[in-house]
Amino acid sequence: MIALANIMVYSCSKGKATTEEPTIVVPTPEETLRQRYSKSAEQWPAATWYNNIQVRELATIPENPSKDKAELVALGKALFFDPHTGNGMKTCASCHNPDTYWIDQKTTADGIALHHRNTPSMENVWHLEGKLFHDGRAKTYREQIAEAINSPIEMGGNTTALPAKLQAIPGYLRLYEAAYSSETMTVEGLLDAIAAYSRSISSGETAFDGFIKGDYQALNDAQLEGLHLFRTKGKCINCHNGAFFTDLDFHNLGYAVTSKGALDNGRFEATGLETDKGKFRTPGLRNVVHTAPYLHNGSIASLSELINLLSQGMPQKSGQQINGTLSPHIQNVRLSSKEQENIVAFLESLSSVPTKTERPVLP
Repeated sequence: MIALANIMVYSCSKGKATTEEPTIVVPTPEETLRQRYSKSAEQWPAATWYNNIQVRELATIPENPSKDKAELVALGKALFFDPHTGNGMKTCASCHNPDTYWIDQKTTADGIALHHRNTPSMENVWHLEGKLFHDGRAKTYREQIAEAINSPIEMGGNTTALPAKLQAIPGYLRLYEAAYSSETMTVEGLLDAIAAYSRSISSGETAFDGFIKGDYQALNDAQLEGLHLFRTKGKCINCHNGAFFTDLDFHNLGYAVTSKGALDNGRFEATGLETDKGKFRTPGLRNVVHTAPYLHNGSIASLSELINLLSQGMPQKSGQQINGTLSPHIQNVRLSSKEQENIVAFLESLSSVPTKTERPVLP
């Protein structure tokens, strides 16, 4: 009887155990990279930020806020393309050519004489006020434009004499009166007109802008990989962030030797601070694939070459030197050749179709 009872107890307990369904844990499939980025930028994978960085996520291009009077812009456009603004040989457009994304595609600017710095693009210059020129020495558009006109190596002009020179041209009297309701020209009025035209120059919408606005197929797989690397392993976002892909700050990347073999002091020329030696403003990256050569001295011929150098921590090649102290943001991040290619592919997604600029009929 005892044995039978034990058998019955065992049988009952065994039967009870076999009626329970086992708990099956189904693993959640990991999101693909496209799924991780197919959402608002605030929900993207965390970017890799250095310490003490003002965190600004990448963003779509904003509308140009400049609301200058059309007649003022028209006056400025004429002055921008007219050799009368300088010494009769060069114009603003000689270096800032609208047909080539507002640069001259030369190693260094070729004005009246050869400059030691590369020509920056004029696109989206409206967001640079206060930090104009590579070293940020000009705080206002008036100051920057006047220096370019008066420079003996750029336009070789004379802003003091400019009003009288233009006052003698009837077409300019009409343009000036339309802009200011006055025929009495002033230096400030002429400089402000060129500034108004400069502020009107914007880049267009890009594939990246489409992506960030919700068209999650606007970037191909290589570009999407490049975007992720740009924000994470490559750490590019630390300096190239926001809507224009620049922190508008000044950094030392080395490569301070000019085409003449001298050291360029960079930001030091504007501030006199030893800590600013060799620093230059971070360039924006919109249409960057179209604005070679690169760096303030035009010493890097291609974007692929520049990405490779940055990946290695900017080794000083071709006789280049560090003037001052290399930025702590410059680190060997050891990007593979494929990863570098993907970052270049992403940078291609920042390209926009140039707006055709009709050159004005000059007075």
